Amino acid sequence: MLSDRSATALQLFRRHIGAHVTFTPTTAERGGVEHGVIVDVDHRMVYVDYGYPNPINAELGNVIATHPANLRLETTVAAADSCAHCGTAAHRPGPVFRAPR
Repeated sequence: MLSDRSATALQLFRRHIGAHVTFTPTTAERGGVEHGVIVDVDHRMVYVDYGYPNPINAELGNVIATHPANLRLETTVAAADSCAHCGTAAHRPGPVFRAPR
């Protein structure tokens, strides 16, 4: 069962598919800070392309499931239907990767 806080975080990331994020691990043993792009969001996790192959599930390519508590948005988007780069109205395509629901 997701907490209200996790559900709210997932909604935020769902609205920002295509945005850049920073992964900050909870402990030093989990690795360093990484940067990636949100590809999809399911009912529990945010799927991020960090630019290297997924070491656990090769079928996902460069996409790695990441818990929302470990992610911070690097950029803000003016509106859900705006370009993240320049803020002008633009068509936002759907997710590149469809996470299992």
